[in-house]
Amino acid sequence: MKTLIIYKSVHRKNTEKLAKVMAQAMNADLAKVEDIRPEVLESYDLIGFGSGIYASKLHNKLFKFIRKMPDSDKKVFIFCTSGSGEFKKKQLIIEQLERKGCTIVAEFNCSGEFSPFGFNMDKKGHPDENDFEKARLFAAGLAGLLP
Repeated sequence: MKTLIIYKSVHRKNTEKLAKVMAQAMNADLAKVEDIRPEVLESYDLIGFGSGIYASKLHNKLFKFIRKMPDSDKKVFIFCTSGSGEFKKKQLIIEQLERKGCTIVAEFNCSGEFSPFGFNMDKKGHPDENDFEKARLFAAGLAGLLP
């Protein structure tokens, strides 16, 4: 079983922290979206796509990457961090992945610290150890889905 986690993390690197925790729990390969080519996906059984939330959706570089990937019947999961702890426009990424022939097997989201102009301070310190433990459990559950 080979797993790859592809992510884009910008401001506070919240998504990168989460991706690293998941990758370690699953013994998965990890790549920033700008450092990987779509052709590489062929050798993986499960692929994770993660990002912070920007204007209510995943980072545009993930969408561009998915548009370039070849059609395939890969199992995929999606994850995000956001100031609200919500993944409001997840349907956009789900539709794009399904158009490529992928099957979404799971989703994960958690709060991430984001405090523009001092607002949203109730998320200070997130993702925290509790969030990381939830991510580890999520990843362990995904590992059980594969042969």
